[in-house]
Amino acid sequence: MTRHLESYRYEIQYSDDADFVTYQRKSNDGVWQTVAAWMIPNSADD
Repeated sequence: MTRHLESYRYEIQYSDDADFVTYQRKSNDGVWQTVAAWMIPNSADD
């Protein structure tokens, strides 16, 4: 049986001023580390 292990993931993180997409990789000890982040600005429709 072949088992697929994910070694990377994308996460969306929300804040009041902007949202972020982060690219994370899993290290050998199983800890997720952020490698890059992209900002998605919120529109100013106030």
